[in-house]
Amino acid sequence: MQFKAADPSALRMILSHNLQALTADIANHSEMCRQIGVNRTQFNRYLAGSAFPRPDVLYRICRFFNVDANILLEPLADRRKPQTDALTALPPQHRPFDHYLLPDGIYRYWRKSFRQPEKAYQGMALIVTTEEGKLWKGYDIHSQPMREGSARHARSTKYQGRLIQQFDGFTLLSRTPYNDMMNLTYFEYGLDSMPEYYSGLTFVTQRRLPEANRLSAIVMRRLNDSCGARLACARHCGTMPFDAVPEPVRKALRRVPDGL
Repeated sequence: MQFKAADPSALRMILSHNLQALTADIANHSEMCRQIGVNRTQFNRYLAGSAFPRPDVLYRICRFFNVDANILLEPLADRRKPQTDALTALPPQHRPFDHYLLPDGIYRYWRKSFRQPEKAYQGMALIVTTEEGKLWKGYDIHSQPMREGSARHARSTKYQGRLIQQFDGFTLLSRTPYNDMMNLTYFEYGLDSMPEYYSGLTFVTQRRLPEANRLSAIVMRRLNDSCGARLACARHCGTMPFDAVPEPVRKALRRVPDGL
């Protein structure tokens, strides 16, 4: 098989135009480069079309922007053509979603850590209504540092999914876009006598490990719209001791035994 020769300068310009489109809405490029782990001056060379990233740098760039390595080969507009997704292509519900029961917004959730069941995990998720339905986007913050000796953590694992309303609650089907590991979660309305909470069970599709769990109780609550409340929550996302979790939530998380 013979491949058609490609013009390196043309490929550099494709990457340049794609990166310019991806970074158009990012105000702080220095912080973006720190999160990716690339020198700002070198990233500017990629933006200008005068250099290609190394494979490891390209990997981090693709992970950051949630794109694949074809940003080197094809214009971004072509890569963003509508595609059918297994989560958004689910059959339509027989009844409209009662949005007043689950308003759009940013939510905080707690569950047991799957890999450290003796600890709790706190995360954040965005719930938003689109033409495709009620959608979820969340992140799991990794506990390991980005590099040895660094205080900064590795980039979080992204989960995206679809919410389906049921009679007494709702189901969330979510997955990671890069390895298709899935979570199946069910929330009911309320936690004991507290209607502002949502409580339920979450299951992750991974092989059984003696030291880990695949099933956990989960509790969620909507954050108010203030930037301060959201930033304060974001600073505490990740694995934490059980004592750091609010007492009613801690009690609910312990209702599901370990080892399942």
